[in-house]
Amino acid sequence: MDQNAFCGDLAETSFPKLLGLIWREGRSGRLSVRKGPDERAFSFEEGTWSIGPDTFNAPGFLEGLVARGLARPADLARAEALADKDAGCLMRGLIEEGVLPAARAWDLATDFSRDRFHEVFDWTEGTYDLGPVPVPPESAWVRGIRLPGLILDGIRRMSNSAVIEAGLPGPDEKLRLLPPGNGEPIALAPHERYVLSVADGADRLGEIIRTSPLGGRETKRALFALLVLGLLATEKGDRPSSEYSLGDVDRLFEAFNDRCSFIFKYISKELGPVALNVFEKSLEEVRGRIDPAFQTCRVKPDGRIELRTLLRKNLGVSSDEGKRGLLRSFDEILAAEVLAVKRTLGNGHESALVKGLERMGDLP
Repeated sequence: MDQNAFCGDLAETSFPKLLGLIWREGRSGRLSVRKGPDERAFSFEEGTWSIGPDTFNAPGFLEGLVARGLARPADLARAEALADKDAGCLMRGLIEEGVLPAARAWDLATDFSRDRFHEVFDWTEGTYDLGPVPVPPESAWVRGIRLPGLILDGIRRMSNSAVIEAGLPGPDEKLRLLPPGNGEPIALAPHERYVLSVADGADRLGEIIRTSPLGGRETKRALFALLVLGLLATEKGDRPSSEYSLGDVDRLFEAFNDRCSFIFKYISKELGPVALNVFEKSLEEVRGRIDPAFQTCRVKPDGRIELRTLLRKNLGVSSDEGKRGLLRSFDEILAAEVLAVKRTLGNGHESALVKGLERMGDLP
């Protein structure tokens, strides 16, 4: 996985694992996944999935309606014509033209989106990135779809065993139980609960697979699901959230802002009120490549960074990847501010500023 927690390669971080992180970390944003010419987008709001016009594959949906005999091409042509007149609202066109009843249209659109969602579980290659959602959350047709059930259903459907095999620890690893990450109940099937129970205290992962009455393939599938959902971990690992608590995040954010304030005071002595404009410009230069939680942040009059979204909800810190992404965002912003000093005041001031920051020490 890339240093940015949600920008990387599916060969390193599978789609199911990515969803598990989004759920446990309460992430919001638009996830784009690409494999060759196939690109799919999914919107998330505080760790839940949303379906709306910005990510909906309308052409594929309409083709499916015709293929299943649920609509005639002439009906769809009328619906599309009406949608074009009404700001491109396909669902309204289908309903107003009588092609589908409202409830049926909603159900079919949700099922279609869910199928496209689950197809990505089997992808062994491709790239992904999580960025800001370009439209208001209120524009979504369906909001708040819980991810644990979707993850379980997707893994149960998977046909590509290579993704599952790559997501399992080595056969000599020991496993242990962990409580649900968000305190949210997870509806495991009886056979999955069985694997969860025998995994706790079992000698080795390889022994669990060898002796399970489910057989190797289905035992591995269940273990993979339990690991993705954070219900199991290797014995030598630890639940990341206990290593990097929300209190730690607050302290780290405060230390980061202390450095922003230090840089701002330095440049303000030289430039006066113009310093705020310089700071704001430096932030804009890196906004597109930092954590989505920073996409709506602003510079306060004292140079500190204020998040307009809730830090605890949107900064992914319940994993090593999330921690690295957070630290990378801090480094990007601080580096941009130091570079702004160099551009406006010269190399000498940059060197003096860097020495001052070094005396403050590294971020904790």
